[in-house]
Amino acid sequence: MERFSQSLSKNLTLLSVSFLCLSASANAEEPIDVNIMNTVPVSVISTHFKKVSKPVVTSGLVRPVSEQSLTFKVGGIIERVWVKEGQEVKKGQILASLIMDEIDATVEKEQAVYKDAQQQLARISDLKSRQLTAEQLRQQAKTAVDIAHSDLKIALFNKKYSVITAPEDGLILTRSIEPHELVSSGQDAFVFADRKQGWSVKLAVADIDVVKLALNNTASIRLDAYPKQIFQGKVVEISGRADSHSQTFEVDVILAPTNSQSAFQFYSGLIAHTEITSSHTQQLAEIPFSALIKANGSTGTAYVVNPQGQAILKTVTIAYLSGNTVMVKGGLEEGEQVIMQGGQFIAKGSNIRIINPVNIDDPSLITQSDIE
Repeated sequence: MERFSQSLSKNLTLLSVSFLCLSASANAEEPIDVNIMNTVPVSVISTHFKKVSKPVVTSGLVRPVSEQSLTFKVGGIIERVWVKEGQEVKKGQILASLIMDEIDATVEKEQAVYKDAQQQLARISDLKSRQLTAEQLRQQAKTAVDIAHSDLKIALFNKKYSVITAPEDGLILTRSIEPHELVSSGQDAFVFADRKQGWSVKLAVADIDVVKLALNNTASIRLDAYPKQIFQGKVVEISGRADSHSQTFEVDVILAPTNSQSAFQFYSGLIAHTEITSSHTQQLAEIPFSALIKANGSTGTAYVVNPQGQAILKTVTIAYLSGNTVMVKGGLEEGEQVIMQGGQFIAKGSNIRIINPVNIDDPSLITQSDIE
């Protein structure tokens, strides 16, 4: 029994070795196509140069176009404050007033001085008409009347502006006073926003970008408060001098009035993200980001297809990145086919096979299905 097992084991071993040898002999007879093994399937896109304006992207704060500091003309003690911060007011509405005792007394004093000066002028004029006094005295009396009249006008003017009223329909942004406080002349009492003048975005723009901007450049604006809404605007003011601290330039973008704006509530200080269409243009070609093999700063490499159908590695000059595309300003020729998918697998001596040429003018519109 043991001899039979050993004999069977030997036979199975010999059979296995014979089968392996036959299989190897059969496979050796099938030739291997080396060209197929070295062929890389790729997708390409044609290069087209066009005038492109790089948008200036920056953030800032929403501010009223007309933001005014309201103050008392004269100092005094506050009698009453009629409004609160954030309150909407109508034109002519009283916002705050001073205790009028001292101001009224000043007006009464100037009225009395003016009346006395008029009486003195009438008396001296009568004497002059009878040749009983000199013309010089009459002129001095007339000057005293003019001075008294001017002093009375000043007192009345100060009385008028001892009450703060709303200059237009608008919003009280800040309130800095309280009843019974002593305020000085010109001390800020309220910051007022005139709603009729609209709203703008105050931006701090770097020097490399401000030189690309011009008045009336259009802008798209997004607010964190309303992330799904895009507002339109235009540049209305560009500062001629950099800020001494930040070394940036202030740019004012006014929000274009639209019917839909009435549905949104704006506040001073809302965060806004703007994309300004620059008037500065360049001749650039747009290729997918996947076309780049390597990139270092403003240079990169990408494969192009030469007339013989071979992949050639070229150095390109990068202007800037835009989303999932690369804006190229040099290194490529008009109409040249750039390998946008599969270039990473190309090695020295590799052949290529174009499996899906893409003819899309805007590479940013390429979808995953276009390159699969």
